[in-house]
Amino acid sequence: MPVVCATNLSEFSVRATQAAAAIAARLREPLWLLGVLDGDHPSPEGPSSHEDARARLLAEASRLSSPDLSVETRLLEGPPGSVLLHDEFLQRARLLLIASEGWGPVSWRRAPLYERLAQRAHVPVLVVRRNGDSLRDWALGRRRLRVLVGADDSRTSEAAVAWLHELRRVGPCDIIAASVCSPVEERERLGIHTPVHVEMLDPVVRRIEVLDPQVERVLLRELGERVGALPGEGSLELHLEPGFGRPADHLLHVAHARDVDLLVVGNHQRGGLARLWHGSVSAGVLRHAERSVACVPPTQAHVRASVPPRAVLVPIDFSEASARAISEARALVRPGGRVHLLHVRRLRATDRAWVMDQYGVVPEPPREQSLVMERLKALVPHEDGAQQVQWTMEGVTGDDVARAICQATEREGVDLVCLGTSSARGDAGYLNDSVARALVERCRRPVVVLHA
Repeated sequence: MPVVCATNLSEFSVRATQAAAAIAARLREPLWLLGVLDGDHPSPEGPSSHEDARARLLAEASRLSSPDLSVETRLLEGPPGSVLLHDEFLQRARLLLIASEGWGPVSWRRAPLYERLAQRAHVPVLVVRRNGDSLRDWALGRRRLRVLVGADDSRTSEAAVAWLHELRRVGPCDIIAASVCSPVEERERLGIHTPVHVEMLDPVVRRIEVLDPQVERVLLRELGERVGALPGEGSLELHLEPGFGRPADHLLHVAHARDVDLLVVGNHQRGGLARLWHGSVSAGVLRHAERSVACVPPTQAHVRASVPPRAVLVPIDFSEASARAISEARALVRPGGRVHLLHVRRLRATDRAWVMDQYGVVPEPPREQSLVMERLKALVPHEDGAQQVQWTMEGVTGDDVARAICQATEREGVDLVCLGTSSARGDAGYLNDSVARALVERCRRPVVVLHA
């Protein structure tokens, strides 16, 4: 699959074409140069006629050609956004590189060309800015590349992380995986009940809640799991950026502070009202980044292989249904995996007014916690094969059982919930069908329900 570079045949595109040639040669792929002659918005530095454009395109191809690199050319005439997106070269490309400058005027009604291409192209779009020489030198093996990737739990972020494998094939990359997180929202999602710490950034108005150490440990674990093991040479750093508002602004702040060479983001490729309603991190990064940006479409996400879960959570109400769920979870989890037993002590209505907080859970009293742990340990099977699985236990207090289970799945990072529902009445059988329905609706993990 070739590497494609769109050029406006002016000095603005030189860095992009040089970087494209170096990357294509390193990947041992052909380079296709698409020269664009825009009659409606000609660049002052660009060609003055069709003949001039053809001569410039052939001259650029001649400069870039080498024994290790074949260069093909095509001259396109018309609006760059339309002619590039419909060109067959781009449909079969591995990567599109384009300079950020020299493509005509930009207004509130007319987005930059590179943003329009990233919004609709089915291949990663690498927007080369004035630091394009660092991309060329990296592809030529002269230096390492410092890369920042925005990583969250979305499919687009998964595509951006997957594309890091492609970068490492070109050359060594030192990667910073950054996740923008709201401390308040994360405490609520995880159900972690700890004191709130606030840091004064400005003596007058600016305050920000500091990430609690317990929350930070969970977020770093989740971030590491999202990135996984990367091939090739280079370091990997996990970075949490607490903040509120637009994630793009926080990613740009990290990119500037860490002096990265390339910022990699995923792209939802939403259009129309959906783009206005949900916003676009990629658009904010593309428009305001000081350094080169790679925008990766969701089609680049890796297809995950079907494997047994490594960790399963089993809600426990000490009924017969719980024992069936434990047996099923042990059968589902892979050898060496983990089964987490969770008991949620439901609060009485009279307790909720004074003991609950906005996160929906409170720690178990020491005596109650000790009794619950002893009862949970008694449920662990001891027959052959049971010891091939790691068993962990937890007791929490909450007024919403389904919510407490959802929070525990996030804290523990499990792959699956195995819930046995009970038809018994009373405190020994509160995991009933209504809890199962609420859990299936609200849990972000798959849920297996064993009906009574």
